Amino acid sequence: MRKPFGLWALLALLSGLALAQNTDSHTVTVKIPPVLQLSLDATDYLFDFTDATLQGTETVTVGNIPYTKASLAAYLNFLDSGGPTQDFAPTSLGGTTNAYGTVTVLTNRGQWTVKIDSIGGTLTLGNDRVKVFAEKVSGKGSSLTPSPTPIASDLPLFGAGSVGQGKSVYKLYYLFTMDISDDIPLAGLNESITLNLLLSSP
Repeated sequence: MRKPFGLWALLALLSGLALAQNTDSHTVTVKIPPVLQLSLDATDYLFDFTDATLQGTETVTVGNIPYTKASLAAYLNFLDSGGPTQDFAPTSLGGTTNAYGTVTVLTNRGQWTVKIDSIGGTLTLGNDRVKVFAEKVSGKGSSLTPSPTPIASDLPLFGAGSVGQGKSVYKLYYLFTMDISDDIPLAGLNESITLNLLLSSP
């Protein structure tokens, strides 16, 4: 016996409604880590005023100003000139062939700062004889030491106030100030301090 056409239509409609009521769900999960990476290639800034291999005329340009590299000849010239003070560039750097250290920051934070977090040790002539200067090469932010500045704990060097995401590269220079009135002991001085850099973000 043939079913009426209306009955077939009703069955098809009910079947369609049943299929439409079948649902499922799933989740989409995204995990993103906070990235704050800091690296400095230089391992040692050496100011060697006993170095006899240099002529005393070698210079390093820091902030468009040439500074004489520390050496015995340069130190004797300084003493002969009568001072009173002079800033010297390092004789050499460990970890790089450049006259500066290269600091690389990699981050997905918009706001960040690189600073001298702490200083280990004390120089006889004073830690403030060491001056630091950061120069932007590429990336985000700006230098917070636009001229050579005496080092100190918590001293900001460079950073970004906003939109600082990505890779940023800065040159990091150090200078050392000699004073004609320094009374150097007969044994001489051979000292070092350790500077710890910190990259932070609020």
